Amino acid sequence: MLHLVFAALVLAVLAGLTIGRRGVEQPPRWHKRPGALISAALIAGCLTVMVWGFGIFAGGLDTRETCELNHHTTYDQAWRDRTGADGTSLFPLADACNEHVSLVPAWVNPTIVLLAVLAVSALALGLFRIAHALLHRRKPVSS
Repeated sequence: MLHLVFAALVLAVLAGLTIGRRGVEQPPRWHKRPGALISAALIAGCLTVMVWGFGIFAGGLDTRETCELNHHTTYDQAWRDRTGADGTSLFPLADACNEHVSLVPAWVNPTIVLLAVLAVSALALGLFRIAHALLHRRKPVSS
């Protein structure tokens, strides 16, 4: 799964460089072009979903086996039930073996928030640019 996240990040960087290069060559810079903003929002949204999926499946299919075989620690079902760190919450992601070992990496929840804010901001700015262009369309001069 980590390879999939790495591949998505590489593709996002390449897409960002492509968008940036085209924006530098043409008069309106890329951040003023609605298409580039919508594309950036889609990329950030896809990355958000991928990181969220990585966090959801961080515990594997059988959490007890993941704790005992991969992390070499005890599995405490009673503690998981008391604290809610049983992997059932959709956000923030929390899945733990016991009070000392968490299966969800620490970077997952902040990354989800950051990418979601970036996606919503880029989408809102892109839609604002589209609305602004439609409302301030110049009428042809009659001769």
